[in-house]
Amino acid sequence: MAQYPTPLAGQRITATLLASMLPLEQWKTANTDRAATTTFADDPDLTISLEANATYRVEMYLHYAALDAARFKTMWNVPGTWTGLRSAIGPDQGQILSSTSSGGTGRWGVHNLSTACTYGTRDHATNQCVALEEGVVTTTTAGTLALQWAQATSNATATRLGSGSYMRVKRLA
Repeated sequence: MAQYPTPLAGQRITATLLASMLPLEQWKTANTDRAATTTFADDPDLTISLEANATYRVEMYLHYAALDAARFKTMWNVPGTWTGLRSAIGPDQGQILSSTSSGGTGRWGVHNLSTACTYGTRDHATNQCVALEEGVVTTTTAGTLALQWAQATSNATATRLGSGSYMRVKRLA
């Protein structure tokens, strides 16, 4: 498949052209904690602007911590009308990983971008798990792509999306 954008013979190579070929990346430099809420909200760090009528490959690596009673759920906020699916890989909802083991039953589903995905935990407010989400998104309008997340069940103990989580977006077309 062709690189986006496709440089043409005789075209002047500029910094802007070269920069348009690079992936966009955002990462969390600090934890974000949310308590007593099941309402999805955009993460303040994991957001990227997308152009209209474009196709992107999106990858998210999420470090999170939650009590099993609260859990961690995600979905994507995508601008306007779009097409695409995302995969969700991580501990299956209801799975409690021990503090000394990273094993357990996993989730391997492919979902609509706006479908809520709930993950299992280590049943701890700070011991983190990892979830990987990826997909291809085609936009029709420009706007912001954001990871939305919340607790699956409201709990006074905060659920955390940890520092080091990141999002990488590469324009394909």
